[in-house]
Amino acid sequence: MDAATLAAGARWPASRVWIQSPRWDLGWLIGSAAIVPLVLLAVWGGASSSSINLTTTALIGGPHLFSTYTATYLDPRFRRSHRPLLWVATLAIPALVVWGALADFQVLLSVFLFTASVHVLHQNAYLTDVYRRRAGTPEPAWSRLVDYGLLMLCIYPIAAWKLVRNDFLLGSIEILIPPFLRTPLTYWVVWVVFALLLAAWLAKSWGEARRGALNAPKTILIAVTVTIAFLVPLAAAGERLELAFQAVNAWHSFQYLGVVWLIQRVRREQGLTSSTWVRSITGGPHAAWRFYGACLAVTLALLGVLIALARLDPLGLSAEPNAFERYYYMGVLSCLLIHYALDGWLFTVSNSRDVDAHSEPYATPALA
Repeated sequence: MDAATLAAGARWPASRVWIQSPRWDLGWLIGSAAIVPLVLLAVWGGASSSSINLTTTALIGGPHLFSTYTATYLDPRFRRSHRPLLWVATLAIPALVVWGALADFQVLLSVFLFTASVHVLHQNAYLTDVYRRRAGTPEPAWSRLVDYGLLMLCIYPIAAWKLVRNDFLLGSIEILIPPFLRTPLTYWVVWVVFALLLAAWLAKSWGEARRGALNAPKTILIAVTVTIAFLVPLAAAGERLELAFQAVNAWHSFQYLGVVWLIQRVRREQGLTSSTWVRSITGGPHAAWRFYGACLAVTLALLGVLIALARLDPLGLSAEPNAFERYYYMGVLSCLLIHYALDGWLFTVSNSRDVDAHSEPYATPALA
């Protein structure tokens, strides 16, 4: 089945520009941003770091991570067409994570936080491309660059100010930036570029609205993302700052689970799913719950293994500071960074003009 056949035959609702439907998109992808203030209320109410982190990871962060694997590692067609990517991700990333946890834990967490922020924003850039392709209205390159630039920079103006002032912590660990960036010039440059991009985006959107060419779902998604990402670094300080970012992570994970579930359901209907097991959890009554339950079960199993590993302490880290966190991050970051690497590829190539939906599963929303 080629892309044209998929576009003509997929059982997708008639509201063409929306990924699923106005109600689903506005509820699941955009309205789910209501999770952010709910988590922040828990942060401001004094909930413990462990309760917020573990609850978010177990219930939604982990399942969203492992849903990626259903479309990559567990899909025979994807494995055949992306073997080098999967080998590099599987072998190199865990090795680097373990080395980083043992050699310089602070640098490892700093790299992780930067890649996590890029990943979250890259996801919504991918969704804007889906909306752009589904609308079928060409946009000039400068317009797309304004959208991308605003999205990819929106979380950094206040974050950069805190990083330069040594006031950006992940738990009790200070997040580092290169020494040459520890100057007020860094956050001034970020602020100026962000302000210029925001002004350009507002002017562009106003012009599109006046011409009747405004892509409503894309514009709403960008507006909500920029507002939340810009403000969240203000929501907490010190050791509580990481919990504010868990609020953004919860929203991102909620969006992601919905998109991957939708992709897997449509691919099953179109005969594009080459894994028998994935077909079994994406069809029939209560399939959404079976899909989520499978990802949740893997998450809980991984957390159990990491707790056991920390108690057994095979690397003799019990006398070191942050011993449990090191074992925890060895396992979680290995899986997370593989997820980031795979999604980096999938988000980047899935909306290209000649993409093949057989081998690039995340091309499905734009083509269906």
